[in-house]
Amino acid sequence: MDCYNCIKKSRCFQNLSKEDFEKIKSNKLQLSFKKGEIICKQGTYAANIMYLNEGSAKTYLESTNRKNNIISVLARGEMIGLPSLFSSRVYPYTAAALEDCKICSFDIRLIEDFIRSDGVFASSLIKCINELTIQNYNRYIFNTQRPLKSRLADILIHLSEDIYRSNEFTLSLSRMDLAEWTQMAPESITRLLSNFKKDNIIDVKNKKIKIKDMDSLKMISIAE
Repeated sequence: MDCYNCIKKSRCFQNLSKEDFEKIKSNKLQLSFKKGEIICKQGTYAANIMYLNEGSAKTYLESTNRKNNIISVLARGEMIGLPSLFSSRVYPYTAAALEDCKICSFDIRLIEDFIRSDGVFASSLIKCINELTIQNYNRYIFNTQRPLKSRLADILIHLSEDIYRSNEFTLSLSRMDLAEWTQMAPESITRLLSNFKKDNIIDVKNKKIKIKDMDSLKMISIAE
């Protein structure tokens, strides 16, 4: 694949030269993952930074009690493994495919070389890291201080606007995933989805969700 002319390339790579893209091409692997497969494992050696070319994935922290804590859901165009740059060289989380994914994997040392030599690239990458970090901080605060229905409403808005980019989508997360992401019990997720449907805010059929009243959902998300 011609990385220089790739219409799907990350915004962080937009200003790299053709020479830089030749280096990327010679250090890149194109990988495919089926739904449910592990993309990278928490605590393992971080040799690569990965770019999500197609599909969606979740990142989560594994705990000793086998209960996972989902950090984020990543859509096409986002990167996996950025916290491992210039650090202890291990992945701080596990990433798994929520649906079939195609990934471009780059040698982490190459990315670090670009950061050292190209200020524009470095600032773009730092912006990506900061945006994701702030989003995760906000999600943590939201999940510890907001009512249950507000947490789920906020997640549905995020999925609609940022992940699937549509008011109608087929949910790639399970009820357990939603529970781990919002710090709720799976039973609470099922009950709240049923309540939202009864109030004509959403329509739910199996995995398919249609947001019918986004304004109401947003009001619920900010309710105390």
